[in-house]
Amino acid sequence: MVGQKVLDAYRTTEKQAEIQPVKLIHMLYERVLVHLELAEEGIREQTPKKRGENLGKAIAIITELQASIKSEDHSEAARFLRGLYGAILTELPRVSVSQDVKVLRQARSYLERLKQIWEETAMRESGVELNGVNAVEAGSDEVAAKAAAARPVVAPRTNKRPDYDNCQPQMAVGGLSVSI
Repeated sequence: MVGQKVLDAYRTTEKQAEIQPVKLIHMLYERVLVHLELAEEGIREQTPKKRGENLGKAIAIITELQASIKSEDHSEAARFLRGLYGAILTELPRVSVSQDVKVLRQARSYLERLKQIWEETAMRESGVELNGVNAVEAGSDEVAAKAAAARPVVAPRTNKRPDYDNCQPQMAVGGLSVSI
């Protein structure tokens, strides 16, 4: 009896803690932008620890974003993202030596644009809240129409082994398939 109550409480908490994959990608974009800004501050303040820690975190997040693209997706969008993430991942480690803030700003510029595109397509289509406002309600009719054309389908991320016979489809946004 007590064991069942504990199990029910655990399952309830687990369901409440789930984050939609579309929101998770958005959160990654938000955090990588924060870490790139902090790395730039570390360079300006001549604080190697601040620069290094935040560069490392930004690199880890970009690596996760790159890994989230399905390997079997050979669309133009997927190839573009792989190339962009790869270029950023090649240049960012050099910043720790060169302290070139132009590289950080360029990477941040690309990632800000990707975040904006993500908000305008995947988040609006899936109805994920954006800063406390439902993303579908927040956008214009034109953006909503573009998002509706993309029709992403989100497969939830779990720690359980997938049941391949009953597996939900992966997310597809504008020709880009994302494995989350």
